[in-house]
Amino acid sequence: MLDDSKIKILVCCHKPSNLPQDSVFLPIHAGAATSNVELGIQRDDQLNGAPCDNISDKNSSFCELTAIYWAWKNIKKLYPDLQYIGLNHYRRFFAFDEKRITGNGIPKDIKNIMQYKFDMPMVESCLKSNKIITTPKAYLKTSLASSYEHCHNSSDLRIIHDIVREDYPEFLSTFNDVYLGKNFFYDCNMFIMPWNEFEAYCEWIFGILFKAEKLIDISNYDTYQKRIYGFIAEHLWTVWVMYRQYSLTNLNYCVYTENPKKINDGLWARLKFHRMRLKDDFAFFLSKVRGNKQERYWIVP
Repeated sequence: MLDDSKIKILVCCHKPSNLPQDSVFLPIHAGAATSNVELGIQRDDQLNGAPCDNISDKNSSFCELTAIYWAWKNIKKLYPDLQYIGLNHYRRFFAFDEKRITGNGIPKDIKNIMQYKFDMPMVESCLKSNKIITTPKAYLKTSLASSYEHCHNSSDLRIIHDIVREDYPEFLSTFNDVYLGKNFFYDCNMFIMPWNEFEAYCEWIFGILFKAEKLIDISNYDTYQKRIYGFIAEHLWTVWVMYRQYSLTNLNYCVYTENPKKINDGLWARLKFHRMRLKDDFAFFLSKVRGNKQERYWIVP
């Protein structure tokens, strides 16, 4: 039987926020080391009020990964019986009683966030039958590589590829398939997973990102582009779960905002969504990089 001594869900915050009141949640101030506000919750640069192993000052480029790193290095000192760990955001929480076909986020009024309930029996059932809970596939019109290079610096992604090829060659085929052979990823860096899998994931993801940090110069990036390692981590999370061949439970997530837009998820909206998916998937199928061309993709003439 799971209880809140065996499972904790980090809730990443960077400003004062109303949050669901459930003891399974551990609100954590991501980027506390560089913040000028005190939120009165767990900081990602301290343990029991004292300095600890952390990367809190990297929050502008690592985003919620500073909270993940803190948990990897410190949370077991607070909760030694911990068996499962997860991550949600201060306005994004897994949806247990709703499902959307036409998109991952379910708009909710921020006024109702205190009414959110964590469904422990459902989570326990999912974790027994599957290894990991994460978000549904977030679909793109192009490959993940093409989408990233359109929105960010393409040379950065090639550096990530080179690190995987050199340091984690067993992941290379999956890396190429996710970035070039697929047009989806699991977004938001949201998950619930066993502790031992979390440890293995952190060893891998931070091994890649810390090396990339030494090779990529972001000093001239604007505030948005400086979030590079948070963006890349979403994609590498997809590489990780596909390489490990986990059995997944995919849950939509509630998005709490002011004046949420009403989203039509009726039959007509679903038909339009499936029509769009078929059209995009067919176009991607015709254009995607295959076979030995995948490795050549990363070589710049």
